[in-house]
Amino acid sequence: MTPQKYMDEVLDIIEKNSIRRDSVNFKHLKGLINEKLKTIDSIEACYPLIEYTLTELKDHHSIFMPKAQKAKWESTSKTKTINELITFSGKTLNNNIGYISMKGFNSGDSISIQTYADSLQSTIKSIDHKNIKGWILDLRKNTGGNCWPMLAGVGPLLNEGICGYFIDRKHKKSSWFYKNGETGMDSTIITKISKTPYKLINETPCIAVLTSSKTCSSGEVVTVAFRNKKNTKSFGEPTAGLTTGNTQFDLSDGSAIFLTTSIYADRKGVVFGGKINPDELLTEPSVFTELHEDPVIKRATEWIYEKH
Repeated sequence: MTPQKYMDEVLDIIEKNSIRRDSVNFKHLKGLINEKLKTIDSIEACYPLIEYTLTELKDHHSIFMPKAQKAKWESTSKTKTINELITFSGKTLNNNIGYISMKGFNSGDSISIQTYADSLQSTIKSIDHKNIKGWILDLRKNTGGNCWPMLAGVGPLLNEGICGYFIDRKHKKSSWFYKNGETGMDSTIITKISKTPYKLINETPCIAVLTSSKTCSSGEVVTVAFRNKKNTKSFGEPTAGLTTGNTQFDLSDGSAIFLTTSIYADRKGVVFGGKINPDELLTEPSVFTELHEDPVIKRATEWIYEKH
């Protein structure tokens, strides 16, 4: 394939699918790129042009993943340890509150995805018991990545059904769901728990969701999934504001574009597209060592006890 045909492929994908396509003068952009292509003799030399094009969209979320990087992203089970893949932790607070801290999870490797989702449900199961009054889901360090294993793993806290929507530039809504260990979009299953999915002993617990300015992208998907959910309240700081959905488009050389094609809406159809403000604004401390000294966790714990 020639560099010209390769860039035609890229620009066609972007022009047809970007949520920001109407804000870009593609005729002018193509003219600039075609001028640059006169001095380019390889596909790899086109990569800076792709980066430039995505920057021109000004969606602040679309990314280009070159072939080598994509291969690495799709094989994390071979290159990362189990501790590097399991980017969450769980414990019991005060013997009666379940606490799950979820950092970002960035992998397109099916084995890593399965390991993560299964392990997260197993962690929730290991914490759950009949005296649990509620749960704290700490997303303050969740910088994003792949939302589907996150949603599948945290499914026992979500309850079953639609938990949010992606809305494209034509206002078409695609729902995200969790049902019986499966998560996906509309009728398409994307991630599925490999064993019997866990159900909480108390199926309608109080859930406190903690957010910060580091809660980003797929971390914001998880945040939105708990918005307007019964017995749920969020605490902390506004999220990063990348509440837009990226779609993966594979290119002919093995690279990929993760293109921003939609914005998030919660289960009741409330549309975001910017930062998500918590229900109760609390400034995160600059220094603390123990969870029981964390004022955001303290307030979330108080709220759970108030509800009982």
